[in-house]
Amino acid sequence: MKRAALVVTLIAALAPACKKAPESQAAPSPTRLAHPLLWSAEKAGTTTYFLGTMHAGIDAETRLPDVVWRKLDGARTFAMEADLDDPEAASLLRPTASSLRASLGDDYWKKLEDAIGPGMARAVEHMPPLVPAAQLSLRGLPPTVAMDKALSARAQRAGKPIVYLERTSRQLEILGKWMDTKALKMMLDELPENERRARAMLDAYAEGDDRRIVAISDGEKDAALQHGYTAAEYDQEMNEVLYDRNASWIDAIDRMHASGGAFVAVGAMHLVGPRSVLELLAHKGYQVQRVTP
Repeated sequence: MKRAALVVTLIAALAPACKKAPESQAAPSPTRLAHPLLWSAEKAGTTTYFLGTMHAGIDAETRLPDVVWRKLDGARTFAMEADLDDPEAASLLRPTASSLRASLGDDYWKKLEDAIGPGMARAVEHMPPLVPAAQLSLRGLPPTVAMDKALSARAQRAGKPIVYLERTSRQLEILGKWMDTKALKMMLDELPENERRARAMLDAYAEGDDRRIVAISDGEKDAALQHGYTAAEYDQEMNEVLYDRNASWIDAIDRMHASGGAFVAVGAMHLVGPRSVLELLAHKGYQVQRVTP
C-alpha cells in the first residue's frame, strides 16, 4: 500500500494522460473526521502544522474538521509535496514508440483491459506503465478532488505563499523507475487484494488510526516478495519513494519554520511510522504532538 498510496499522489498531475478511472460504488460520508492526522511541531516559540492527506477518497471540503481549516487559515505559508498542475508532468508522460501490450503479453493485457476497459487500455498502450498503474491505484476509492488541491486552493485564495517541497518531475522520475512493467503485472495479479487494502487504508485514515495505517502499509512487502522482488529491492524502493524524499524536505521545512511557521500538507505515509518527516523533525529538537479537534 505504500507504493499504491504514493502513486495516487500523482493522480491530479496525470489527469491529461490518464482519463477518469472506474468509480467506486461507495459514496463518501459527509461526517467530519473526528481524529484528523494533524500534528504540531514547535521549536523556538514557533509552531508549524502538518496534515497527513489521502490523495483520493476523502473529500476535504466535507470531511476535514474546523480545526484543520483554522490552522491552515492562521499559517503564514502553505506547503505541499509538488505542484499538481505543473505542465512538466504532462511533458514527461508523452506517448512512446514502445508498446505496453507487447511488454505485458497477451494474458496481462487482457487483465488490464478487464480492469480499465478495452478503450482505455488502447489509450495507454504507448504510455509509461505508471499511467495505468495510477488508474489501478484508484480502484476501490470514492472519486474525489485530491485533498492537496483543495487545501492549496484555499491557501491561494488567501494569498499565502505556496511552497513545493520537490519538483513534480522528481516524483515522476522516482515512481516511473519503480512502477515498471513488473510492478504493473503485480498490481494486475493483486487487484482484489489491492482494493481491499485501499478500503482498509481509507477506513483507517477516516478513523485517524496512524498505527493501523502503518500496519496496512507494511503488509505490501509480503506480496512484493511473492511476486519476485527481493527484500533488498523492496527496501531500496521504499528508500527512494518514501524515506529519502522525507529527508530531502527537512531543510525547506526548517526555513519555513524559521520564517514564522507554515501549514504542511503531505501524504499521510510521509508523517507516520519510522523515518517519517515528524520523526526526523523530532530528532532536530522539534516538540511534536498530535492535535485534536
